Amino acid sequence: MEPTTLDGLRTLVFVEPWPAWAGGLGIGLFVVAFYGLKDRMFGVSTGLEDACSLALEPAAARPSAERIWLLVGVVLGGALAVALGGGADPDRDRLAFEAVWGAAPLTRALVLAGGGLLVGFGARFAGGCTSGHAIVGTSLLAPASWVATLAFMAGGFAATALVAGLLGAP
Repeated sequence: MEPTTLDGLRTLVFVEPWPAWAGGLGIGLFVVAFYGLKDRMFGVSTGLEDACSLALEPAAARPSAERIWLLVGVVLGGALAVALGGGADPDRDRLAFEAVWGAAPLTRALVLAGGGLLVGFGARFAGGCTSGHAIVGTSLLAPASWVATLAFMAGGFAATALVAGLLGAP
């Protein structure tokens, strides 16, 4: 069966890696458009906070509708990208995880839950998530965002070196 133009477009958009500048440009344009339309800063961690407030205290919560829709869009967009991109490779991720932490389900659950708690604590402690500081805060030349972004980057480099060392990767 001959590939169609639609197959080619699907491959170009969802399978082939995009250049980093294209993603950065898209995110930057979205942040500027969001600020221009809503006169508010864009932030994912605040949307997650809104969603948690809505789930835990429905009567008291007054979530921002666009933030809730943003979270829905992130989940649905990720699922759509995986589906149109040919599927995920769960074995790759599972094997990498098991190489470091082992295969026990309880260990997996504890590590993932602990990681999630640390990310949530870090985002609240730092006054926002990595994307909020790195994209929006540094664009506004906020000194706290520059410090937070440098700390995130240093932590990411250190974690990568640690995991690569544990896995014996070059």
